[in-house]
Amino acid sequence: MGTRANKRESAHMGRVAGMACICCTLLGRSQESRTEVHHARVGAGGAQRGGHFCTIPLCADDCHRGRNGVHGDRRYLSILKMGELDLLNATIERLYGSAR
Repeated sequence: MGTRANKRESAHMGRVAGMACICCTLLGRSQESRTEVHHARVGAGGAQRGGHFCTIPLCADDCHRGRNGVHGDRRYLSILKMGELDLLNATIERLYGSAR
């Protein structure tokens, strides 16, 4: 989905970028680099990405593009026993709160 973000999508991605890294949070680690927005690949091919609302906050140098991150060997996802859809769900829950 290589389209340019509209105003609502950009606003949402800005909120996500302002969050702490969801992996670091769930792993109980302190975040050491800035947060980047990762477009979840859920039901998409390897070269495709999800829509601009399907974004996850990940720290740049470790959980996003680092060796153990989602663009690396995905070790942190394995430790968490989660996939990108699970991280997206945790992101939405943190943004909007749980219904409980």
